[in-house]
Amino acid sequence: MEDDMNRPLGKTAEIGATSAPSLVEFCRKRLEECRSRVRNEPKYNPVSQLAFELSRQLESGDIGRKDLFALADDLCRESLTARAERLAAHVGPVDLVENRTRLKAAILRLIGDGPVTPEALNRLARRTLGIVFTAHPTFLLSTPLRKTLAAIASGEAETVPAGLIGPDKRITLTDEHEAAMAALDRAKTALNEFAGASIEILRERGHAGWRHARIGYVGLGTWVGYDLDGRTDIRWVDSFRFRLIEKIRQIGRYEQELIRIAELSQGEPQVADDLEALASRLSWTRAATERALAGFSADKLDPAAVAAAANSMTGDHPNKAVRIAPFVKDLQRIADRASDDTAVRLVALLSEMESLSFGVGEVHLRINATQLHNALRHHLHLDSDDHFNGRSMIERLGALMRDSKPLAINFGSIDIETKTAMRQFLLAAQILKHIDADSTIRFLIAECETPATVLCASYFARLFNIADKLDVSPLFETPKALEGAARFFDVMFENEQYREQVRRRGRLAIQTGFSDAGRFMGQITAVLAIERVHGHLARAVERHGLQDVEVLVFDTHGESAGRGAHPAGFEDRAYYVMSPWARRQFADRGLRLYHEVSFQGGDGYTHFQTPELSLATITRLVEADAYWVDRADKDLLYAHTNFSLDFFRRLAAYHDTMLEDRSYHRALGSFAQGLLNETGSRKSRRQFDVSGGEVHQIRRIRAIPHNAMLQQLGYPVNVVAGFGTAVKGDEDRFAETYASSDRLRRLTGLVVHVKRLASIKCLSAFANLYDPAFWSSRPYPEAEQHLAEPCLYIAQLLQNDDREVALNALAVSMRLDAIHLHRLFAMVGLKVDDQAVDERDRIALLQALRLALLQHLFLMAARVPRFSTRNDVSREDIMELVFSLRIPEAIAMLRDTYPVNATDIGSYALDEPRTYPEDRVSHYADITEGMIDPMEAVYKVILSIGTAIALEFGAHG
Repeated sequence: MEDDMNRPLGKTAEIGATSAPSLVEFCRKRLEECRSRVRNEPKYNPVSQLAFELSRQLESGDIGRKDLFALADDLCRESLTARAERLAAHVGPVDLVENRTRLKAAILRLIGDGPVTPEALNRLARRTLGIVFTAHPTFLLSTPLRKTLAAIASGEAETVPAGLIGPDKRITLTDEHEAAMAALDRAKTALNEFAGASIEILRERGHAGWRHARIGYVGLGTWVGYDLDGRTDIRWVDSFRFRLIEKIRQIGRYEQELIRIAELSQGEPQVADDLEALASRLSWTRAATERALAGFSADKLDPAAVAAAANSMTGDHPNKAVRIAPFVKDLQRIADRASDDTAVRLVALLSEMESLSFGVGEVHLRINATQLHNALRHHLHLDSDDHFNGRSMIERLGALMRDSKPLAINFGSIDIETKTAMRQFLLAAQILKHIDADSTIRFLIAECETPATVLCASYFARLFNIADKLDVSPLFETPKALEGAARFFDVMFENEQYREQVRRRGRLAIQTGFSDAGRFMGQITAVLAIERVHGHLARAVERHGLQDVEVLVFDTHGESAGRGAHPAGFEDRAYYVMSPWARRQFADRGLRLYHEVSFQGGDGYTHFQTPELSLATITRLVEADAYWVDRADKDLLYAHTNFSLDFFRRLAAYHDTMLEDRSYHRALGSFAQGLLNETGSRKSRRQFDVSGGEVHQIRRIRAIPHNAMLQQLGYPVNVVAGFGTAVKGDEDRFAETYASSDRLRRLTGLVVHVKRLASIKCLSAFANLYDPAFWSSRPYPEAEQHLAEPCLYIAQLLQNDDREVALNALAVSMRLDAIHLHRLFAMVGLKVDDQAVDERDRIALLQALRLALLQHLFLMAARVPRFSTRNDVSREDIMELVFSLRIPEAIAMLRDTYPVNATDIGSYALDEPRTYPEDRVSHYADITEGMIDPMEAVYKVILSIGTAIALEFGAHG
């Protein structure tokens, strides 16, 4: 190791003069050389070694920051291109013609052969598959880069531009809403093709009523602008404005489509004229909605402004419309007398109009259980949440639902309402009353663990007279909720008022959360627990005689393996989230299942960034739904119940123990958040104390940054860890089950994919960064004497720091588990090391480069001149901020300590003479230019490297 630490990367002239591609190849070669030593030196760390060698050459001046920045740029562009290629393979084929052919084949599979039966027609008309666009903070790439990635994935000859990769500088909720609407528009265009193909098939088969058919198989939804779970920055008027904007946009879409069809119908002048006239009527409604939006967009919405906007909106106006039905009726008349080709286009449009009404997708209002409990506590004058856990509250809420009398509200009611949950019910009522009376609204309740919470929401829905348009949906994401789901359903379904309400509505709804469940339980445990929830729900619906009610299951997951997206292919993605076994539980009981999945934030919206990707995504989803029966044959995982239950319990126990592991807490809580970009309007980072001894509770970190930090550390513990340990001693039963279980192979495939990218060496390389022995050894005689002072200062500060110990302890724990995992893989013939070689090498290079830049950052901070404590901030405080990777805060403090724009004496035009102070330029400019500005530049590159690593793992978080 001593020899390696003193070995130069190359001759000074050669390194300084090489281009970034040459440096990339040199680093790849050096990484391979370092790796060759591991077999004979197990503790040897190639990533640490390469990071050190880059750092040493940088500090000696043999290479400059610009060389490493260029190296980072080259690697980051490789990562983005590779991500685009994997997206194309994942959702592919992406060719429009091929997907139209495959989509038609899937439609034929759905309706069967021969004459069109009422059952077949209903199959196409009823919503069966749903797509929901959420506002999760996963806008990993800027808008131009997201377009570039999608263009490459769509087969266009695009190149990634030079420069840092990362998110837009400041992402607002308005930006997210616009991105969601654009994605929804492209999804609707693809669904229009699905509808048109379906109607064409009905016409070709001679179905007499094809002109009156409606294709509603795929539904759309969004909660962007309506999610108040953990947010206080979204006002009711913001959400109301978003809904008005959506109405304006959707009406505009209808107008454009009517005009387009009219232009294609010039051989039918009367039809074309009627279509243009209908488009004009819609434009008047759009104009009226724009006036309403202007009223609610005033800079200052005081009571007088709210009243003025509300009175203008609620007053009589000939062009005001809150129902789509009259327009649908008139368009149907036109379709009835149009030519067949024109009618096919019109019926496809009619299907969209009846499905979406005046919205871009069904609105999902989202709050959490605590917010709802607070509202009911105030409403009923309760003193604590304890009341929600007993049978008496269930009975009381049932009585309240039975005896409730609808209350009348107006916009003043919302404006003065202080309770978040109550305000959301009032918002829903006003949307349905004044924007779109033909739409429905989902009411999602996060962290829901008791049936009383659902009944509470159902009561408020009745109280404000929106129960017939509102679907209350509890979210099962915590271990308590998932484990208690069977009992939860029984208690909820036993309530007579609840049963009456869902029967009247025709639907009951639940939501599951793969992200948070995976954070608490590990991803494999989570997916098995959610699958059990699916089964419990199907059995409970049958047991309580609710077969006449549609069952809506919204499975929310992200775009990475750690948050529930299977990376192997779209079929695996679909069947991982809801397995063929789970689907059969509903089908065998004759239950009408409506299954929704999520596409979260920018990473999810990329699937709908181009027409090619949109149609490919829709086609893959429809195919998975059409062909799942073929995958639902006997599966040994469900037959070998003893093995599957033992495996589940052991894996759950492993992750439960991991959540209590102090080394795990320290690894994630003490610095890793500083490796993450801000990727959305909802802040992902949580602030923490400067103290190096602080133990961060993993439970307090949101699911997305939690998973993102594991990616950045190089080892997604929540996916890979525990799998091998859970099967230890039971390998034979695993192998037997694996051979005949599509489900177990799919679960194992997720782990295999992530393990191919994961590296314990990368994880342990971070320990070196916090090792005082490393820093005290660098300025060894004849080595880096010029770094003696900053290195020894860093070593001194880290002597009592426990990050190095915690990271190494976590790495040891992961190695012990990985030994069992590799044995298991070998036993069933799975190879890890011969796949994803390019990705794994690129991740190692990115990690080594980032660690070298982090060492440079530490050394620059340690060179900052000593200063007296200022505003209770010491030099040691700034160093701890740097160690915690709270770099923006450290830089802000340094700029405050060494101001370059401070007022000097020459700024004063004074008559009174002086001899003090002398006229001199502050030397702080040198500190800023030589240390503070470079620190900021280095940190930007560090974040760009983090973006590239996230791309290698598939998504941010």
